[in-house]
Amino acid sequence: MAQNRVPDTNWVPGSHLGWGYAWPSNRRIMYNRASADPEGNPWSERKRYIWWDAEKGRWVGYDNPDFTLNKPPDYKPPDKGSGDECLDGKSPFIMMADGKGWLYAPAGLKDGPLPTHYEPVESPLINRIYPAQQTNPAAKLFHRPDNLYHAPGDPAYPYVITTYRLTEHHTGGVMTRWLPWLAELQPHGFVEISPELAAEKGIQHGEWVTLTTARGEVEARAVVTDRMLPLSFDGRVIHQIGMPWHFGYKGIARGDVANTLTSIVEDPNSRIHEGKVFTCNIRAGRKEVRA
Repeated sequence: MAQNRVPDTNWVPGSHLGWGYAWPSNRRIMYNRASADPEGNPWSERKRYIWWDAEKGRWVGYDNPDFTLNKPPDYKPPDKGSGDECLDGKSPFIMMADGKGWLYAPAGLKDGPLPTHYEPVESPLINRIYPAQQTNPAAKLFHRPDNLYHAPGDPAYPYVITTYRLTEHHTGGVMTRWLPWLAELQPHGFVEISPELAAEKGIQHGEWVTLTTARGEVEARAVVTDRMLPLSFDGRVIHQIGMPWHFGYKGIARGDVANTLTSIVEDPNSRIHEGKVFTCNIRAGRKEVRA
């Protein structure tokens, strides 16, 4: 299925059900029954995507319906039942217990029911919404010598850095940097910076740069790109840097490891390590060789 290359004949919706594969059941948009109003009609012609066809007695449209196929909009659940039969025909969010879209979680979140805005544990900015509470008080921190945190606004680490995956490597580095057909597409580690930051630091496209945090330092080739837009805050310019995962000291696609820079912070609910945003510094040239 992943090698299918059958485009839509009607290109306007652009769901391309024969091009590659999306799961579950090759649906391209989850909860797509919500593209129709409670009575099962498209909200507008421009938004027509999935709708109820009374003559056929089923949901039809440009995607595989993410809803019970023959459940009409006026379906009422029985007094006693289980699973999907307890959701009425106007409740499109079938993975929720009541079939409704939730603005907040009434139970189960350690920072719920409606989390507010917190700055990341490391940020160049002070929390303007809640100055008395800079970061999420429920986040799990690890105070130890090899996991030092940067203070908010620390001038030694003035830049925001974010990590991300590459489409060409699809998944984590351990699995993909050993595969020659993926390594050929993205053969070596790099970091992305804006033209403005490159000019400020004297960095040329393709040259080596060194990134540092209180945890460690890495080196990579610089990709100077307009993708990394400088941010403006109260007349102050905040530069951001992007560094992909995937690369390591072994395998075919090699490069320094992003985790060398990140701090260990756990999300309060999933307890997953959060390394999507923190602060760092950058300079032109390779890192120092230490004995």
